[in-house]
Amino acid sequence: MRLQPIFDIAEICAWHGIHQAIVCPGSRCAPLTLAFSRHEEITCRTLSDERSAGFVALGIAQQTRMPSVLVCTSGSAAYNFAPAVAEAFFQETPLIILTADRPKEWLDQLDGQTIRQENLFGKHVRKYYELPQDYNHQETPWHIHRIINEANIASQEYPKGPIHINVPLREPLYPEANEKIVFTKKIKKVAVNQSEQLITQGEQKKLMESLAASNKVLLVAGQQEYNSGLVKAIEKFCKVNKAALTGDIISNLHSLKGNVRYSDVFLASCGESIQQSLQPDLLISFGKSVISKNLKLFLRKYQPRQHWHIQPSGPVADTFQSISQIIHCNPKSFLNR
Repeated sequence: MRLQPIFDIAEICAWHGIHQAIVCPGSRCAPLTLAFSRHEEITCRTLSDERSAGFVALGIAQQTRMPSVLVCTSGSAAYNFAPAVAEAFFQETPLIILTADRPKEWLDQLDGQTIRQENLFGKHVRKYYELPQDYNHQETPWHIHRIINEANIASQEYPKGPIHINVPLREPLYPEANEKIVFTKKIKKVAVNQSEQLITQGEQKKLMESLAASNKVLLVAGQQEYNSGLVKAIEKFCKVNKAALTGDIISNLHSLKGNVRYSDVFLASCGESIQQSLQPDLLISFGKSVISKNLKLFLRKYQPRQHWHIQPSGPVADTFQSISQIIHCNPKSFLNR
């Protein structure tokens, strides 16, 4: 079957644990729509408005903590995914975006629904891939299978995020009459063994010495998903080390009794002498963005002697302009150790 490598995209996604797909109507994306709607392990929803579809897929991915698949036809339809894609990028939410495209020779030839779809979402995706548009070479199926495996792995690596795969498709776009859609079971599937990064004993000793020498220790938690194990680790750490915790409104740490939840309110009203007295010796931050403007202004003005930021890997934003050490480790493991 000519479109077999395209149909197999759904099989590879299902093997990687993806079971939710949102498809938007269109003829150019018909092979992709058929693949995901016919796969028995994938729940497929149809939404006619691409902008809404993008946010539905984002919400599903946030709740399941697994990538959702987004499918649309060629042309400006894909641009309507952009708001949800940008949100997914900064929220570190995994999405697999499959945009059908016209063959490359029709680019700039005034053919309907033909735009420049290469790197359409720019720097707001973790990675961009383009599938081959002709399937007559014997290595093309391997090429497509390899890209789809790589894309699934990339979407779930830290930091998670959206992956864009552009799919040029030639007509005919539908199977022949009475031709059944089947999925290749003996297909190339690539797994990755995830290993957690841990600090060495030597590094741990140095950090413990710095911690012990700090009288005023402040933990700042940014945006993150709820994690009961992390909540317990924070509670124990703060109790043992007499540390204060400011969990931002989007930190999902409201259940912690010692959490300073209204820092934005009292920092806006207290005088400069009080703020100065609250200047931390050691700031330990983790999570993503912090909404509290007054907390950010306070920590930028009264900077700590040391600022450790904890995250497993990837680039680190110096939100408070004071980072002195980046610790590549899971926050829960770090606090427990």
